[in-house]
Amino acid sequence: MVIRVSLSIPHNLLAQGIESYLQRQTSIELVGPIEGATDLPEPDKPLRSEVLLIGLDSLQPTPLQSLRDRHAQYPAQPLVVLADFHQPAELLSTLDAGAMACVSTTSQLDDVLQAIRCASQGHHYLCQQLATLMLQGARNQRLESRERHGLGHREEEVLRLIADGYSSKEIARQLDIAPSTVDVHRRNIMRKIGLHKVADLTRFAIRHQMISL
Repeated sequence: MVIRVSLSIPHNLLAQGIESYLQRQTSIELVGPIEGATDLPEPDKPLRSEVLLIGLDSLQPTPLQSLRDRHAQYPAQPLVVLADFHQPAELLSTLDAGAMACVSTTSQLDDVLQAIRCASQGHHYLCQQLATLMLQGARNQRLESRERHGLGHREEEVLRLIADGYSSKEIARQLDIAPSTVDVHRRNIMRKIGLHKVADLTRFAIRHQMISL
């Protein structure tokens, strides 16, 4: 299946490199010339492409808002964003704005092609570099959360199992410790975070990403 793709990339050298690469792919059809910062298709015009590949700063002066507007106008058209991402928050904001796939400007061209293919099938995609960035961000968030609530590693393990519905005896077997030790950890957890009901402990664990729904 041939995927029709439009490009909107502001940097000429980068745009030319991607255009040349995609033109050599038999599964890709480039639609129209490369569109610059002021040359995005108007919302009232019919779509000529299935996927739009956007260099994020081509949507200045408000790139994320422009991305949201574009997604709102054409929610069925997958958006693949190419940008310099340095923080997990930047990446999350871009995904929240409507991007189906994100690729770093320093990624291999094969990543761009894979992003286009995944997006055209309705699947989200992050290149390896950005996936690592997201994982690092999640890990840092958990470490910061642990510092805020003051729980130790073992206490987090016990809380996670409490939230998953395990009894003290079951937790003791899971962690290979005595039930009385589990009870000590349970009391310390309740004292440190100021919560005493299992339902409240479960909500706390979910909020701090110790367990998932």
